[in-house]
Amino acid sequence: MPQRFTIPAAFVVLTAALLTACSGSSPTTPTPPPTGGGTPPQNAVPSIDTITAQGRRTRQPARFADLRETVDVAATVRDSETSIDELVYQWSATAGTFTGSGRNVTWTAPASAATPGSVTITLKVIENYGHPGQPKNFSHEVTGTQTIALHDSAREVGEMSRRFLTEFSKPQTNQQWQDIMKDFKASVCRQPALVDDEKEDVIRHYTNYVMHSYEIRPEAVNVHFGGACAFRNRPGDACAIVPVFWDSTDRRTGSRGTATGLDHIAAAYSPTDSRWWLCSSDFEPISSFGHSFYSR
Repeated sequence: MPQRFTIPAAFVVLTAALLTACSGSSPTTPTPPPTGGGTPPQNAVPSIDTITAQGRRTRQPARFADLRETVDVAATVRDSETSIDELVYQWSATAGTFTGSGRNVTWTAPASAATPGSVTITLKVIENYGHPGQPKNFSHEVTGTQTIALHDSAREVGEMSRRFLTEFSKPQTNQQWQDIMKDFKASVCRQPALVDDEKEDVIRHYTNYVMHSYEIRPEAVNVHFGGACAFRNRPGDACAIVPVFWDSTDRRTGSRGTATGLDHIAAAYSPTDSRWWLCSSDFEPISSFGHSFYSR
């Protein structure tokens, strides 16, 4: 009686697998990494080289704005793989509003704020990228900032001018030129010698005259960077015209007199200090019945 052999089940499975492998079928295409995950391709982060902020007035300092003023803002951006026009630009600021999109926008200062102060503008640049032929599921982000000095120039210059004239005029209560002229700074003025001239006038006035009464009326301020005040052509970035009245007695002669006129005060803006300073003061008499000191 012939012997029967039983083929193990494992051998059958193995043989079927080998036949399938040798049948000439194409291998299965590898499944791509799932969208939204996987390893990102090599990609350089964008860079923000500069952010500029420039107002539109003639000779206006960079990164300067008065309340309500519109300033042109521009960014210089580089990226190795993506066109800069395809990057996403997101602008924000601690105050004020932006108009436009992309690398070049405008920023408008708020209508009201405590001044002098500063506003920080921030740019976020986003680069979206991915594997060739696949969705851009990865991104880089980089941020840059710039600071704008925020002012209400007419008010600031006007307040300094009235403060100076008030301290100059107080009847015998202030005889310290350093205090009276605390808003003057020769080093920021185009003609520093005018500050020294004013110092001599201040000392001469409180030394030789006694003020009985005075009046400082509301001022008019004109801001014109790099310009000059109309009276005596004093250089300044702004000029305040303040109506004044003085009634005083000359200590040396005992004579009493009054003077009515306009005081012209030139001011300069210092980007380094982010503030305004006074540079000169000249009195233009309208009527004078007394001392020649006020009409020189």
